[in-house]
Amino acid sequence: MSDEAVITALRRKAGVGRAPPEVQPMSAPKALRLAVARAAEDTIGLIAQVTGVAEDRSAISRLAGQMPESGLLFLLEGPGGATGLAAFDPFAVAAMVEQQTTGDVLKRAPEVREPTATDAMMCTDITQQILELFADCLTEAENPPDVAGYSVSSQLSEARSIGLAFEDVPYRLYRVSLSLGHVAREGEMILVFPYQAPQENAKARESDVWETAFETAVLGSAARLDGVLHRFELPLTAVMELEAGMLLGLPAAALGRVEVLADDRVVACARLGQMNGHRALRLCPAPTDDDEAPALVGSALHADARVPSSIGARGQLDTPDAAWDGAQTAGGEADAMVGLDELPSIGADAPSADANELGELPEIGDLPAMGDLPPLDDFPPMGDLPDIGDFPPMGDLPDIE
Repeated sequence: MSDEAVITALRRKAGVGRAPPEVQPMSAPKALRLAVARAAEDTIGLIAQVTGVAEDRSAISRLAGQMPESGLLFLLEGPGGATGLAAFDPFAVAAMVEQQTTGDVLKRAPEVREPTATDAMMCTDITQQILELFADCLTEAENPPDVAGYSVSSQLSEARSIGLAFEDVPYRLYRVSLSLGHVAREGEMILVFPYQAPQENAKARESDVWETAFETAVLGSAARLDGVLHRFELPLTAVMELEAGMLLGLPAAALGRVEVLADDRVVACARLGQMNGHRALRLCPAPTDDDEAPALVGSALHADARVPSSIGARGQLDTPDAAWDGAQTAGGEADAMVGLDELPSIGADAPSADANELGELPEIGDLPAMGDLPPLDDFPPMGDLPDIGDFPPMGDLPDIE
């Protein structure tokens, strides 16, 4: 045989000329193989190999019968209120428990028994890790199933509880065959997810629409706020004589203690000042009784002390009247809030109302006869009063005249 024939034969044996192997695209079976092997190794150091994956479409009426006998069942919570299921047969549960207690899977076959709460606690972490890695691997697949966002919620005591916890919708079921540990113990895991993402409830949609409309209506409605400068009392005769245009004297403290009313209820306190050529109210903490009251204003304000106003975007109440110059709307002390010397003159010939002047009171006429009162002559004897002794000397008291 020539040298060229030998080289050609060697190249054929080496695979020269063959098409390169195709890379298998990501799918649910491939994602489960990767997720189970990696989760078992990372969480409990268990050697786990997926030997087969079968995908099936199921219904709530058949799910209970498809679960392994004496298996460990986990209820899964998903996005949008979706419900899923993770199940392990007794051989898989025993392998995971033995790995965590003895460090390896035992050769002898485990005893078939009902799973306990301790079994569920020891298998929760690996189950959660499988779910997360399964969803992560499927992000590389085309049209992946809706398995993302699921987490372990609680343990189901029996398969009959599935009919109570699950909705009557189609489900996607993965039956995974496992080879566990160095002894290659055979086990089985089942994952169940809704076949499609749960649709939003019609009542929930109606509720959201109503809440949005209600919020829009409330935030878009008008709110009237009234600023009350001062409250004081007048005799009824003076109130009956009040007319439009009359002037009443107000204390200077009223400028720094304005009440803001909404529907006749006090909702805030404010200080009166000016901003951008308009009178404005700056909201402030409510004054206390210890605050020092300023002196009285030497002039007077309009008799209507309640000024309807509209609230601005920055929380300030503005009116179109001319404002006082030199007032402060931010910072500063209460005494510097309004420049009193620059207030507009409103005249001195206006009638004033003094709360202490009551005027002439009407005659009340003659009082009715009292009748005959009983005589006060005879009092019962008081008896001998006890002797209280001598009083102690008082000393020199000051003259009270």
